[in-house]
Amino acid sequence: MMKPSSSTPSSLLLCLCSLLLLVRGVHSLQADIDPDAYRTFTQIVQSKGYPCEEHFVTTYDGYILRLFRIPSGRNNTFVDSVFSENEMAANSSRVVFLQHGLLDSSFTWILNEPNESLSYILADAGYDVWMGNNRGNTYSKNHTKYSPSDHEFWQFSWDEMAWYDFPNMIDYVLSYTNSSKLAYIGHSEGTIQAFSGLVVTPGIADKLSIYIGYGPVATVSHIGNIPLKSLADFHVDTFVHLFGMDQFMPTPTQLKGLFVDFCNDCGTCCEDVIEAICGPHKAAFNESRMPVMASHEPGGTSVQNMQHWCQAIRDGRFQMYDYGLLGNMEHYHQDTPPVYDLTKFPPQLPVALFSGSLDDLADPTDVNMLIAQLPNVVYWEEIPLYAHLDFCWDYTANQNLYPKTIKFLKQYHS
Repeated sequence: MMKPSSSTPSSLLLCLCSLLLLVRGVHSLQADIDPDAYRTFTQIVQSKGYPCEEHFVTTYDGYILRLFRIPSGRNNTFVDSVFSENEMAANSSRVVFLQHGLLDSSFTWILNEPNESLSYILADAGYDVWMGNNRGNTYSKNHTKYSPSDHEFWQFSWDEMAWYDFPNMIDYVLSYTNSSKLAYIGHSEGTIQAFSGLVVTPGIADKLSIYIGYGPVATVSHIGNIPLKSLADFHVDTFVHLFGMDQFMPTPTQLKGLFVDFCNDCGTCCEDVIEAICGPHKAAFNESRMPVMASHEPGGTSVQNMQHWCQAIRDGRFQMYDYGLLGNMEHYHQDTPPVYDLTKFPPQLPVALFSGSLDDLADPTDVNMLIAQLPNVVYWEEIPLYAHLDFCWDYTANQNLYPKTIKFLKQYHS
């Protein structure tokens, strides 16, 4: 087997960036780069006046996941608390858990300014905010036995995120905060691992007060995202796997520096790259924060995880990873991967979903099919002109999405 290589995705991204700069004829159009581009996650949060903690969770299969916590609002206060003083005193633990999407990380919740990012807004509103990181991304590259240079480290997909990462992170947070329940908010892959995790282990529902999904995903048979669809249609994921690549879309240090400069020189070009990868959006990205985004994204994942996504696109089914005939017999004791049966989704758990009319990954048709199978959808809204990243990156989400989110938290998580 060939040695795993990470150069191909990085080279393609660099070529695309360079081409856009040449086409636009850009030469250092913007001012100095935002210092957040060179800060760590914790440093970014603390620079805004918020406390930030780092926690580590070891999963049942040995992955060490890094969680971030913002336990209170700016300067350790709750400046925009939705609770009265008596309510705060009666229940000091209002835990909200935020889980990122595909190729992303917890950084997605702090990309924008404090009055625009969900994590800060929730902290100021009186919530104890925790942010998870799935195995293999920027913040979760440790294991009790393997290192990222080992082939074995990357043998996972969103199955394992559902079976291990999802419940283990929840259990850790509840234990640490001495809470009986938390509110779960997932975006993209953060929803598919919750849907599948709750089907396989419905008892997790007893630990959640409400499940809020942004850009919810189960099946992706109607996906319009061209890069992902092309990967699936041309079986690029299979060839990449055969050539020995284990990590998908890593961000080498040298490329990260170039991408930061690129986004600083031309925020619009940077948006063009994002749209090429993630589909159209409603032009609500904050160009001044693009260099910051470029220094922390993408979060990365495994090739096997991308194979699982491509499998779902090709087959149109919400099912476990396909190891092939012999592998399926070894893992599942049947020749095909089991299907996640949404009729087994716990009916007692209230679910509120927000989808987008322009979402290229959580396509409206697939979302409609998902909702028809869930037993307790207390609210669903398709936001006009919203695409897949807008739920986290749209700087106007603090006006049309996050207030509704807090409304449901107040109703079901008090």
